[in-house]
Amino acid sequence: MAERRVNLMVLTSSLCIGGAEAVIQSLCRNLCASRFNVLVCCLKERGEIGEDLQRSGFDVLEVPKPRRAKIDYFTSLKVAGILSRHKVDIIHSHTTHALSDSAICTLLRPGTKLVHTFHFGNYPHDKKSRMMLERASWRFSDKLVAVGEAQRKSIQGAYGIPDNRIVTIRNGIDMRERPGDPDFRKRHGLGGKVVIGSVGTLYEQKGFTYLLDVALRLKGSSRDFVFIVAGEGPLRKELESKARGLGLQENVRFLGWVKDADANLLPHVDIFFQPSLWEAMSVVVLEAMGAARLVVATSVGENPYIIEDGRDGFLVAPRDVDAMASKLAMLIEDGPLRERVGGCAAAKIKARFGARQMAAAYEELFEKVLTGRG
Repeated sequence: MAERRVNLMVLTSSLCIGGAEAVIQSLCRNLCASRFNVLVCCLKERGEIGEDLQRSGFDVLEVPKPRRAKIDYFTSLKVAGILSRHKVDIIHSHTTHALSDSAICTLLRPGTKLVHTFHFGNYPHDKKSRMMLERASWRFSDKLVAVGEAQRKSIQGAYGIPDNRIVTIRNGIDMRERPGDPDFRKRHGLGGKVVIGSVGTLYEQKGFTYLLDVALRLKGSSRDFVFIVAGEGPLRKELESKARGLGLQENVRFLGWVKDADANLLPHVDIFFQPSLWEAMSVVVLEAMGAARLVVATSVGENPYIIEDGRDGFLVAPRDVDAMASKLAMLIEDGPLRERVGGCAAAKIKARFGARQMAAAYEELFEKVLTGRG
């Protein structure tokens, strides 16, 4: 008799564009379909990634949570009802509110297992409200997952989580080739410029104000270069105003969100630059390296684990504008080095950071949790 498939609910806040959301998408697509029946549930809106998963055949439900509610028992009751109707065996939560609702659901529906993945990388300096919810909820989980060793140690220190309750499963990306935008450079008037690309939500965390300082240092260099920034966020107007004030209109372009940036933007940049102040494990760094782009990134989170400095990318200290500008100035002038390092980066990502490798690690964890070996 065939073994029954495991009913797995992936619970998150929303599936708009973002790193954690990309991880969820890759995980759903790469879990063994003959063993796991995946249901996706969002506490806000499906978003672009949720709709893409729905088009791919996944059930994606919305259970809107009141915007200002920290804990909403009515939402938890609705989620518990979904668990019962779909006979869910395991909840895999991915955000703070998803964790808190899942914790309540385990009380309402005993026997349902709970695995939670932490995606943020600023412990113990994260938002107090988020940390309060996580501190109150993590004990209801059967297993916790960190996406990197530095993040795991910070979370354990912040919450007092014992070693046997948390494991590390690093993020992976889907390496399948997808058609991109062949006219990207032409449409954006990039011509023969050396293009330095950056992708991310325009928050303080991403360090884009330092990107502008670096661009100012590089302005007037011998090679024609341009920074392109793909992303939206609350700091966009402030960053654009700073760029104008520094006279960088020709050197820095804010593109807004670029759909499928991994396929449509990354193949057209010469250098990928990530000036983040903190990260857990950056998905876009993996994507840029997987696209054989040379990456210059700050030495935060798992970046020092992903990048071997000087071999398959370059690391700089966060906020160190002089070091960033010096490294980029050298790389702008050295096309063969960019190509060689980018090739090494792609080989590493293919060998060690594929989505299927990540999914296999989660499959093993889910099986252990189900059988009480986790």
